[in-house]
Amino acid sequence: MPLFALAIPVLHSSGAWIAYAGSGYLAGTLSGTWVGAFVLGNAGLLSGFGLISAAGIASAAGVLTGFGTAAAAGIGSALTTIGLGGLASWLGIAPAVTFLGLTPLGWAVAGTAVAGGGLLALLAHRIMRRINEERAKGGLEAITPRQIIREVKEFEEEALRKVLTELASEGAPVEFDDAQKEVQIDGSRYSIGRVKYIVNKDGSEELVFVTRLGRARRIFLVRPAGPVPEPT
Repeated sequence: MPLFALAIPVLHSSGAWIAYAGSGYLAGTLSGTWVGAFVLGNAGLLSGFGLISAAGIASAAGVLTGFGTAAAAGIGSALTTIGLGGLASWLGIAPAVTFLGLTPLGWAVAGTAVAGGGLLALLAHRIMRRINEERAKGGLEAITPRQIIREVKEFEEEALRKVLTELASEGAPVEFDDAQKEVQIDGSRYSIGRVKYIVNKDGSEELVFVTRLGRARRIFLVRPAGPVPEPT
C-alpha cells in the first residue's frame, strides 16, 4: 500500500463494508457503516491530519467499552490488525499498539482548515470516482470530498460523546449541555469538536482540548501512566 494511498470502502460478501487498498482487503476494517470502514482503513492518515483521535478509531473498531482501564490494549489490538506499519512511521506516529494520539502534524493543524485541506488534496477526481462507484453498489448516494471530511468529523464527535457518557457513568466530572454540542469537564466548558481522547505511549489516557492554533492541553486524566493491559 503506497504511503499516500487512500483505502476505499467496498462491499464485503457479508454485506458490510471493508477497506480495500492495493490488491486486497485490509484486515480488521470490516464495519457495518461506510464511514467506519473508511476511518479504520485510513486511521493513520486521518489521525495524522488531526481529524480523529482514539475515540473515533475505537468506535469504528467496536471497542468503545473499557475506557480508562484497557483502552490502549483494545484500540491497539484493533489497529495492529489493520497493519498501519510503514504508513504510521511515515506520518511520525510511534507503533500503533503503544501510541494512539495525534502526531505533531496533527496537533499543528487540528484547529485549522489545513487538516481538511490535506485530505482534500488526496481525494483526487479519479479516487472520488472509484469511491462513488463502490458507494453506488451499496445503495449509497454519491459523496463529495468535503462531505467525506464532514462525515468523518461527525463520526469522531459522536464517538467522543459515547466515551464521555461512559466516563460520566463511572463518576467522572463530565456533563453535557442540552444540545450535546458542548461538555463541561471538571468545571470548565468545551466544544465537543475540540476535545480529543488520547492514549499515550506510556499507557496513560487523557482528554485534551485543541485550541484554534493547534495547541493541545490536558483537561482530564482518565488513566495514569503504567503498563498497557494485554488484550483479552
